[in-house]
Amino acid sequence: MTSILTPRAGTIDGIRREETIQFHQLVDHLVADGDDRARATGRQARRTLAEMVPGYAPQPVLRLTRPLDFWAADDACVLCGYWTCRCGSAGAAR
Repeated sequence: MTSILTPRAGTIDGIRREETIQFHQLVDHLVADGDDRARATGRQARRTLAEMVPGYAPQPVLRLTRPLDFWAADDACVLCGYWTCRCGSAGAAR
């Protein structure tokens, strides 16, 4: 006699979904608890980076490439002056 084994926990997607739901419920509970504790002491929980670290200035974004120049579609070729290039310099730098 052969018995067919069925998974008890469900599929991996179902397990992940349940874990995600439980995680969100835990976070919601912790947020509500923190808000209640802060309110009890006459304070408000900090939510944004500006509230947590007043005066913080983040570092500028590092750019590893030069700014791109976009040419208008109606510009003439800079070498031959024609709107439809006749000199074959479609990729020439402007």
